Amino acid sequence: MGRLADGDRSAFSPLFRALWTPALKVCQRLVHAEADAADAAQAAMMKILERAGEYDKKRPALPWALGIAAWECRTLLKRQQRLKESAEEPVRSDEGSTAEEVEQKLLVSAAMHAMGALSEADQATLVSTYWDTAAEVGGATLRKRRERALTRLRDTFRRLYGLD
Repeated sequence: MGRLADGDRSAFSPLFRALWTPALKVCQRLVHAEADAADAAQAAMMKILERAGEYDKKRPALPWALGIAAWECRTLLKRQQRLKESAEEPVRSDEGSTAEEVEQKLLVSAAMHAMGALSEADQATLVSTYWDTAAEVGGATLRKRRERALTRLRDTFRRLYGLD
């Protein structure tokens, strides 16, 4: 860290390799959501490397860097809380969609991703059930296949996203 603070750009890569895992672990413990933790860790690494000139060489580098990572996590969590509080009002995004419409689009996208992980037979059953296409079977057989396909879809969705 001292070398990078002195302007030695060759210290960038070794420093990144040394700090990435500890910063990510701190973020994972503080944020809990894997994707958000990775985002916070990336933002922290950018700040650490940008602010290397501010580093006090008389002090250990790891606590300084992990402090920045923890601060990024705090910032992310506060931003998410503010978004939740403001989501009660219909806020328009740049594309003209409300927060509710954006959330619905994200859910549909997640459901389609989970459906893509199903077998072709399950996909065909669900498509024929919900999109009024001609089903190769009907009656009780279709109902039973639909029930099994929906169970597998729910299980896949839970496995991928941890949600119902």
